[in-house]
Formats: sequence, C-alpha cells, structure tokens
Amino acid sequence: MNVYKRFLASYLSVCLLPLLLSFFTIARLERRVQDSIMSDQESSMQLVRQECDRTLGHAANLVSIFSEDTVASYLSEKSELSAEELFALCDLSESLSRAIGQNASFYRGFCYFAKSGFLVTDRRTYHPEAAGLLPWDLQLDNGSFYSLLDSGSSSEHIATVYKETSGGWVMVLRSQYDSSTQEFISCVGIIIQLDRSFSPWSSGDFEAFVTDDSYRLICGGERAGALCELLAQNGSESGEVDIEGQRYVYSQYPSGFSRVRYGFLTRRDAYYQQLRIVWIDLLIEIAVILIISVFFAVFWSRRTYHPIKSILPYVGTGSPEIECRSISELGSALVSFAQEKEDLASQVMSSEQQILSAALAQYLLGITESPSILSQYIEEGQPYQLLAFAPARHRDNSFSVLMNLREHLDDILLDKSGGVSLQFQRCAAVLIQRALSYEETAEIHFAAEQSMSIPLVCYMSDTYTRLEEAPRAWATIYRTLYHDSFWRVERGRGVCPAGGLLESDGAESYRDFLSHQKALTEYLGAGKRQRAEGCLEKIIAGDLSNMSLPVERIRRRYADTAEVILPYVTESRAGDIMHRFQQYETAREMEAGLRELFDGISWEPKSELSELKRELTGSVLEFIRANYQDQALNASMIADHLGMNLSTLSHQYKAATGCGLLDELHAVRLEAAKKLLTEGASVRETAERTGYADPRALIRAFKRYEGITPGQYAKGAS
Repeated sequence: MNVYKRFLASYLSVCLLPLLLSFFTIARLERRVQDSIMSDQESSMQLVRQECDRTLGHAANLVSIFSEDTVASYLSEKSELSAEELFALCDLSESLSRAIGQNASFYRGFCYFAKSGFLVTDRRTYHPEAAGLLPWDLQLDNGSFYSLLDSGSSSEHIATVYKETSGGWVMVLRSQYDSSTQEFISCVGIIIQLDRSFSPWSSGDFEAFVTDDSYRLICGGERAGALCELLAQNGSESGEVDIEGQRYVYSQYPSGFSRVRYGFLTRRDAYYQQLRIVWIDLLIEIAVILIISVFFAVFWSRRTYHPIKSILPYVGTGSPEIECRSISELGSALVSFAQEKEDLASQVMSSEQQILSAALAQYLLGITESPSILSQYIEEGQPYQLLAFAPARHRDNSFSVLMNLREHLDDILLDKSGGVSLQFQRCAAVLIQRALSYEETAEIHFAAEQSMSIPLVCYMSDTYTRLEEAPRAWATIYRTLYHDSFWRVERGRGVCPAGGLLESDGAESYRDFLSHQKALTEYLGAGKRQRAEGCLEKIIAGDLSNMSLPVERIRRRYADTAEVILPYVTESRAGDIMHRFQQYETAREMEAGLRELFDGISWEPKSELSELKRELTGSVLEFIRANYQDQALNASMIADHLGMNLSTLSHQYKAATGCGLLDELHAVRLEAAKKLLTEGASVRETAERTGYADPRALIRAFKRYEGITPGQYAKGAS
C-alpha cells in the first residue's frame, strides 16, 4: 500500500502544479482589471473631449458666418429701425434658428445690436426695453451678461458665464466695433449646453462634467459640484474621492479650444462589481479543476498500481506489501524480474523477427500496401537506399551463401546505421537509413567481398525519402537482377546502379514485332515452311533478342509467338512442349523451346492440320450463333472465350475461312435479320433481336453486305 500512496502523491503533485501556478496569475488579475477600466475611462473621456471640441469649433464657424452676414452688418449701423428693417430682424431670427438646430448642444443663438438696442435670438426678437429677458431666462445677471458681449476683441472667443444658482454656460462670441471710432456696435453669439454633448457617456455610475481652469463647475451633476469644491483645494487632475458616502474615481483633461476642462467621475464599486463577477467565475473554475485533478490522480494511480500489483508475487517472496515499501525498491524487483525473463524474450524476439521479415518482404513485393511495417526500421522523410548483393557467378547462388551474406551485411552496415536486411531467392538486400554515394557503396561492397571471399555484385537503388516508394526501389533492383538472370549475364564484380539500366519498349519496336508475327501467321496458314522458318529466325534474332527491353516484354513476345505456332502442332506434342515452355527461366531455354515447338509442326500430310482449322472455325461459329443477339459481342470476347490472343485468332481464322471475325459476326446477324424481315418484323424490332444497337446500324450492315436496305429486302421477299 506504501507504493500506491507514493504513486498517488506523485500524480497529485503533477495535476495540482498548474493550479498552484494559476494563483500567481490570479493575484495579478485585480491590477490588470483596474488598469483596463482606467484605460476604458480615459478612452471615453477622450471621446467626450473630442465631441465637445467639435461642438465649440462648429459654433465658432457659425458665429463667424453670421458676423459677416450683410443684413446683420447693415442693421448694426442703425440707431433706429424702420418697419422693413424690423422684418429683416425676423428673417435673421429664422436663420439663427436653423443654425442652432444643427447641433443638439446649441442652447441659444443671438445677435445683439448695441446702437438700436435690439436683441435677436433663434426664438424671438427682443425690443430694447425687453432685452433683459434673455439673461433672466438663462438665470444670469443682466449686467454680467452684456459686459461679456463687449470684450474688446473682434475675433471669435469663448467665454464662460455662471448661473445665479449653480453651473453656467459656455458662449462662443464675436463682437464688432466701428472701424473709425472703435465703438461697440454688435455681437453674435451661441450659448452652448455642453452636458448635452456627453450625455451618451453619463449614467448612474458614470458622470461627465466641465469646469473652468479654476475648477468652477460650468455643467455637470450634483456629484460633480461637490468634486469641484475638493479640486479647488488640492488641484489634482486624477485620483479618488469620497462623495456622499461613496468612493469615486475621477480624472480631468484640458480642452483644445478654450480654458475649460473636461472631467469624468466614476463610482469605484462599478469597477469592482465586474471584478467580483470574474472572481466568482475563477473560484468556480478552481473548484472544478481541483475536483478533476484529484479524480484523475486517484484514477491514474490505480491504473498504474493495478498491473504492478498483479506481478509483484512473481518478483519477490512473501508479501509484496512488506518487501516493496518504495518505488525504488519496486524498480529493483522489476529489474530482477526482467533479467530472469531475458532468455525467453530473446527466443520470442527471434520468432517475431522472422515474422517481421516475411511481412516486410511482402510489402516490398507489392503483396501488401501498408508501409507501417517498414516504419519500424526506416524513418519517414529521411533519406534511405536499397542495396542488393548477389554472387557474381551463378554457381555461387545458393540459399546458404545468401543467408551467410545477409549476416555479414548486418555486421557491416546495420551496426552503424538504422535499417533492416532481407533475404530473397536471388540476393540479400539491405534497406539502410543513409544517402550513400557511389564511393561509399564501393567501400561497403569491398568489405562484403572480403568477409565472404567470393566475387559479389552490388545493385544500388536511387535515394528515397518516402516509405511508400520502397516497393518501387525494390522493383527497379529486381528487374535488373531478373534481367541478368534471364539473359545469363555474368556481370562483373562491383557496384551497379539499378536506376535507368533498362530502357522502355518503343512503339517502333513493337510495330516491327507485330508485322513479323502477322507474316509468320500468313506463312503458316499457307503452308510455306521455308518462309515461315525464315520469319521465325528473324523474330528470334531481332524481336526476341533485344536485351534493352524489359524481361517481361520478352517473355510476353515468346508467349505470343508460341500461340501463333501452337494451332499447327499436333495436340499430343503441343501439350508436352508447352508444359515445359512455361517453366523456362532463361532466354536460352525459351528459344530452344520455341524451336522445338516449331519443329513439331505437321507440314505433310495436312489432314490433321485441316481438322484443327475445322475445329477452330466451328468453335468460333458456335460461339457467335449462341451470342449474336448480345450487342456487346465483339472479336475480343470471342478470343477471350477461346483463350487465344486476339491477333493470333484473327490471322488464323482469316487464313482458314478467307474472312475476318467481324465479317462472320455480321453474316450470322444478317442471316437472322432476313428471317425476321420475311416473317413481317419491323426494322427496329429486327435490329433489337439481332444484336444491333439501333435501326441505323442494321441499315448500314445491310447496305454494306447485301447492297440494299432492310425495307427493300422485305418488299422483295413479300
């Protein structure tokens, strides 16, 4: 049980270590949240500042436009106004109204004419005697309001004016003076209620406000007013303050247009309300992680201890709970157990190695498709090569020699590099995890010859990196080996690169062979022995002796040539010769067998040969008459049914009957078609019942072979 407890403690340490590390991150979370919220507040304040500055700039542009208005300039020069000029004041009021409507923060727009005393706003026109109503409406002192209009400056400027109760207004003004006397004559202004500009950012927990440079509140809520009193005392631009029993965070920023300052006031609990939600989520996650960690620690410790517990009785004496009090003691016991089983494991390994070698050979030969067996020895994506060693003398090629050669190759190559060795019928091969140069391969070949004391040939493949290319590497080497064995080439000792050794069969070479094969068929059919013998010699000397062609193509040509000769040989002799012909492994043996087959032709008397022709034509006609209604029937199907090569069958049938296979097929179908037409069947029905795809095919066949159409034939028959 002590071992189990140690396993459990180890797994708990591993599982809970990430949890302990996460506390360090959690400790820094509060500061990160505070920094994030302050960053969000600063971003919001910058948006407020931009919006307010944009409002002030817009107001300055409108004030400049109205100051240069022709009607306003004209009226400012008048001390008394006529009726028409009074109507002009109404038009000016409408223009101010339209201008004020362009921005929600514009509270009033006005134009004051000092000489006449008239005051025009966006809502109405004030007579000189009632001009004090506007300051009263704005909760301003009459004298302080009109004193701001005569500022002494003719350019646009921003002024702040304070209400009699609390708060104030921001005004954008432009005054005009007489150019000669410098007498104040008029002033155009827009009164702005800035708290309308930052209303989207104000809520129960957040409040924006505006002060002048002396921290006197211009616009904002009650909390902003209390804050301004504290700011006037300490002058700090940011910090925390207690207002009405609540803790608030504040910050201020100067305006880019005037001496006003924008501020942002946020209830501190609003920050930590978000933080508390995060803390609750984290605590839940920590609890879940803790439960899961303990569960997996117990689960894996049991999974680890259970199989060990089952083998403890076999690695010690007495109670394993007493002897194995620690993991180190358990390790020592398991090492002793492994040493005792080493001999048995080596025997099992030897048996498994034989099975793996057989499976690997099947993959290289293309019997199996999965390269997983090769991945145990060769790494995917890394270069590897295939080397095949064979005795240079054919008499040295035996099973014992190849087995001994494989063992020596294991000692020479696989002790230093990764790979695997195999033994085949003609060679011993090594797949090695290296990209070998020709010189390195020559050194390996020399070492193998020294250890074997016989001349060897080393066939060297190209370098490959993908495991699925290993069968292609073996196929290249095998074709080279097969080529040498088939032609009985006594290749000199040394290294032979297998890639590019064999050339492909060109189309011209194949056309020559077909031409010679056709000529041989004609000579045999005509009974011209000398010409047939000369043609056969030409085929053997040219088409069947081209060592640059793959061995498979040469063997196929031998088989095709034998099929041409076979129908002219008596059945008793042909069976024995062909049985031996299929077992030949070299070109010399196949040539001798082909000559023996040719010598078995019965030239005179021809009775037996004529019987063979009759059997051939009878078999063809029988198959055609049984299947002529099948639209898919063609010459290839007839050859497959008789087990013959299509070219050979076509030549022999034409030589025996004087017509081709397709001609015979059409003849049988037309014979049946004539019978159906005579019985009154339609052309379409006749075509369907005689194997033609459609009526047009039947009509074309009738015209070609009968010279008339099916309709004409039916009329003549009737």
